[in-house]
Amino acid sequence: MNTEIGLYIHIPFCKSKCLYCDYPSTTNNRIQDKYFEYLLKEIDLVNYNGKIKTVFLGGGTPTYVSIKHIDRLFRKLNNLYSEFDPIEITIESNPETLNEEKLHEYYSLGINRLSMGIQTFDNDILKAMNRLYNNEIIERNYYLARRYFSNINFDFILGLPGDNMKILENNLRLVERLKPDHVSYYIFDDDHDTPLKRLLEKGKMKLPDDEFIENGFDLVIDELKRMGYKRYEISNWAKEGYECKHNLIYWNNEDYHGFGLSAGGHIGNIRYTKTWDFRKYFDMINNNKIPYDHYNENSKLDELTEELFMGLRLIEGINVDGLQKKYGKLYEEFFKNLFQMVSGLIKVDDRIRMSKKGLDLSKMVFEKILEVRENIHGYEG
Repeated sequence: MNTEIGLYIHIPFCKSKCLYCDYPSTTNNRIQDKYFEYLLKEIDLVNYNGKIKTVFLGGGTPTYVSIKHIDRLFRKLNNLYSEFDPIEITIESNPETLNEEKLHEYYSLGINRLSMGIQTFDNDILKAMNRLYNNEIIERNYYLARRYFSNINFDFILGLPGDNMKILENNLRLVERLKPDHVSYYIFDDDHDTPLKRLLEKGKMKLPDDEFIENGFDLVIDELKRMGYKRYEISNWAKEGYECKHNLIYWNNEDYHGFGLSAGGHIGNIRYTKTWDFRKYFDMINNNKIPYDHYNENSKLDELTEELFMGLRLIEGINVDGLQKKYGKLYEEFFKNLFQMVSGLIKVDDRIRMSKKGLDLSKMVFEKILEVRENIHGYEG
């Protein structure tokens, strides 16, 4: 097992539920105290004494909950882990939940990266999606956060109902003016069961056409490059040195623990997720059981497939020598089939990565990798 790991901690509370959200979250504040009490108990159930490399507080909206809960959580982490000095601690936020008191406390606790869920600067789209802020609040609280944070990410979604090229261009102009250190720009995915999907199915809302998505994402790529951001993952750009170190743990298929409702983890060849059900979460912890929903001991083939799925999201791809040493004959068998069956992959020097076409059609590339896997199912090398 890697002696350096990441921690993901899920904080499932929000002021309101966004139309497009499929993450486990609640607006029921009455259970905040209980949830954090059980979250700290859950952390106690896992015996790990190594070095914590990164921490990511996700949600939900971690900056919505009372500061006392975040403070208790960090006291627990400091007491539990003898080497608790992560190089990166991220907290996710919605702009309207930020204020001077909270930002000062986060800074005092050692949180050194703030991820702001912007989604868009267009007030009409924000209102339609049930976001509780406008572009004036975004800008005001961004500058407030800059007093405490030298590493700030903006999260955007391309292709929400009402999105168009004029709005996208305005988003990019504001990125250029405000200068966050990191930008995530995701294409909206309507595969999940959300209130927005139901409205789309009833014809009450409409998504932009595919041509806008394609041209719009090309514009994002070109403009962020012009501004000095390096694209290092399919949907992520960073100024030099500001790549998200926690997410790189995921994409490099390294070790991390997940705590809280729905949190996932990967330790050695174990892959798990926690339950999405509050009642089950509380009941299992009451019985001193880790609240797993899914727990799997990966085969070598599972691990190789996951490593490809995650690593090929990175623009620089995966080191081939590392794969060969790790997986031996299984690697050779897999890659013999891979380049025959999957277009959009290229090998450059000692790395395998996606071509531009592959990045544009990454969903199809990943589907094809699963087909390769099925062709050699059961082969362990």
